[in-house]
Amino acid sequence: MSTRPRSIAFASTFFLLTCPVPAEAQDKTDREPEREERRVEGEAETIVVLGTRSTRADRTLSSDLATERMSQSSRSLERDLLTAAGTYRLGDALELVSGVSNQNNRGGFLDNFAIRGFLGTPDGGAEYYVDGFLANRGLAPPRDPATTERIEVLKGPAGALFGDIDPGGRVNIVSKTPRFTPSATATFTYGSFDTRRVEIDATGPLSDTIAARIVVATEDSDGWRDFVPLRRRVVAPSLTWAPRDGLRLTYVGEITRFDAPFDRGIPAIGGDANALPRSRFYGEPGDGTTRFRNQRHQLTGEVRLDDRLSLNGGVAWRTGSLRGFSSDQSRLVGGQTLWRQRRARDYTVDDLSARLELTGRFGAHRASVGVKGYTLDYHEGLLRRNPTAANPYAIDVFAPVYGGQALPLAPFTDNDETRRSATLYAQDMWDVTDRFTLTGGVRFDAYRQQIRNNRTGVVGRTVDEPVNFRLGGRYALNDVFAVDANWGESFLLNSGTGRDNQGFSPERGKGYEIGGTAALPGVDIAVTYFDIAKRDILTNDPVDPNFLAPVGKLSSKGIEFDASVRLAKRWQVVANYAWTRARTDDSIFATDRVLNVPEHAATLFAIGRFLDDEGRGPSISAGASYIGKRAGAIDTSGLVLPDYVKAKAAVEYAVSRRLSVRAEADNLFDARFAQSSYSPVWIFPGAPRTVRLSVRLSQ
Repeated sequence: MSTRPRSIAFASTFFLLTCPVPAEAQDKTDREPEREERRVEGEAETIVVLGTRSTRADRTLSSDLATERMSQSSRSLERDLLTAAGTYRLGDALELVSGVSNQNNRGGFLDNFAIRGFLGTPDGGAEYYVDGFLANRGLAPPRDPATTERIEVLKGPAGALFGDIDPGGRVNIVSKTPRFTPSATATFTYGSFDTRRVEIDATGPLSDTIAARIVVATEDSDGWRDFVPLRRRVVAPSLTWAPRDGLRLTYVGEITRFDAPFDRGIPAIGGDANALPRSRFYGEPGDGTTRFRNQRHQLTGEVRLDDRLSLNGGVAWRTGSLRGFSSDQSRLVGGQTLWRQRRARDYTVDDLSARLELTGRFGAHRASVGVKGYTLDYHEGLLRRNPTAANPYAIDVFAPVYGGQALPLAPFTDNDETRRSATLYAQDMWDVTDRFTLTGGVRFDAYRQQIRNNRTGVVGRTVDEPVNFRLGGRYALNDVFAVDANWGESFLLNSGTGRDNQGFSPERGKGYEIGGTAALPGVDIAVTYFDIAKRDILTNDPVDPNFLAPVGKLSSKGIEFDASVRLAKRWQVVANYAWTRARTDDSIFATDRVLNVPEHAATLFAIGRFLDDEGRGPSISAGASYIGKRAGAIDTSGLVLPDYVKAKAAVEYAVSRRLSVRAEADNLFDARFAQSSYSPVWIFPGAPRTVRLSVRLSQ
């Protein structure tokens, strides 16, 4: 880590922790938490909160109440739980919710997961939201945990209101935003593989009506993979203007730089995904660093028109680029010689989104109508050189020698995609009786998609105006037990072209779920059965894995169990289990299994806090995740990734309210496992035991 970022971090921390708090702000500090806690309690039954929610849900950033109530297995992962669980990747956090599995990470430059067996696209990944706006349309770098206040995992039909409908579920990451209660924290972390990380988070009032926040995170690491260091920088400023009760505007910005070599992992040897050393790199160190740049700016607001009506909406603009060289595994010959393909990437994205929504309460009805839309300009530029017998650009998997020379790169992909989409929707949540609630929604989309192949001049256009519906119901048997049922249709656009240079049809699907919940003092339990089917889902092409191809049909059904238990005000236990049977129905594929989706998966995590009245004392946490066997390829190799158990543990001691120290270990018993796969030669191994030591200063 250079001396300049370190000196800036310490100087900033000293300033933040020693600056005085104005008397007026101190008075507000005493009053505000009580108001926020009452609001949170009023919303408690809409979504199960895992952890402790310290601020009210801002409905311009979070999902709608009716959307949250659509699935009994939806969960909100709060900031304190994310910290206790050591979630440095989005995938770490999603282990705390059933039915979510890791997917191909695109050389280390992608957060990718599947919900209930539906995995988005292998290149673009599963779509997720940040503050209610789709955040990785086209491409986006891995998320940094420093900017996150909570993560909402909304199972089942995600709703005509909240976003593109998907019966599998939706992830919404809620950003940290300003508070009128002054506070500041600085966290310094050192860990395995010479990892150095600094986080600074400061918020407070600028006036009676304006509050500000700044979050800064820097991370440098040698990395646990040979020749794969990491450098990440995130700056997230935000402002809130609240001139009166019932009116609030919030700006959130985020600038991210993510630099690392492009890394496709290791190949399988003789069908064994763990045969080779997990740290071994099969690219070329001389290819240098791939650079991801991403900027996001959004403005959201809400105004309460009267006691029944409120208007909320926002605008989000995001730009990004991914550029760099790589040498990717292509073919294993003779069980020892790995042919490689050299590539150069030049991807850019410009994504502008907006929404406006009117919500009202009319007796037993909570209705919403709205309009939203987006424009997307996405460029895919890829040069590559395929290996041949005459020039295989090869490397020995058992004794790699670097410095190989590929033939000059040649044009391969040069596509410009544009989308223009507008949506009208309506939704209602109707309390038919004190025990029976119905929810329903309708959504009309008008979209224009164009993909131009700049190499051939061929232009593909898609124009459509689909209408989709959803319906749900909830019946409370008594104050403890309730049953739920939901049904919905899905519609999602696909990007890119296949090996025939043609674009893809959008995904379309239908799904339903039924289940029950139990809400006892300190105990929340949900059991859900789901059955979903979709068409035209993209996966890697079994004829040529360098391309994508649509699956004729993918169906998934399963059972999920989620539980949260609080014991004696000191302990919290989070547990989940999922049985997922995901299968494809397309004769072109050699197997009907779905990549990286285990049939069985489970997690158990526990936190114990033993603090005195002054906030001093120890906290401990520990947990383990089980991931069952999964398909590691959809070609004729029949590769299966073996099951594994990964454990973690941490201990933290609060010396005072201002100072705490923490030690944590991920993959505590140093299990060897394959985290995810794209093909038999692109397997990303799981990280070895990783230990981190942190010091947190707070004001």
